[in-house]
Amino acid sequence: MAVVDASVIISAILPDDVHHQASKAWMDVQVNSGRQFSAPAIVLSEVAAPLSRAFNQPVLAKKIVQSLITAPFVQLVPISNTLAHRAAIIAADYQIRGCDAVYVALAEALGEELITLDKQQGERANVVVEVSHPTF
Repeated sequence: MAVVDASVIISAILPDDVHHQASKAWMDVQVNSGRQFSAPAIVLSEVAAPLSRAFNQPVLAKKIVQSLITAPFVQLVPISNTLAHRAAIIAADYQIRGCDAVYVALAEALGEELITLDKQQGERANVVVEVSHPTF
């Protein structure tokens, strides 16, 4: 299993995204092979906001969020005080943006790699967890 950043999910959905093919292929492999991936529960708002802005269709964004909630291949992890505290430490120590640090803290807690397209997050998180990018 891996922890997947919202950047990968958004890229897989948006056909005009520069990383769309690689992200969609990576997601398809996960789904078709029966693998699960994890994401902190904040992934829902981190996916909804840019999709709503990109299409100016909040109904579409909410539909995609509902799909993430019910998808058997997505394990949404609530943000506990312990996880939030570790994310704050990571954010401070490595100057990682707040929400990005939550993904890093979750990957660390689960002992899993972080899959992201966010260059800054990946570079700074690399000292805490293994970081990969969707490639095919």
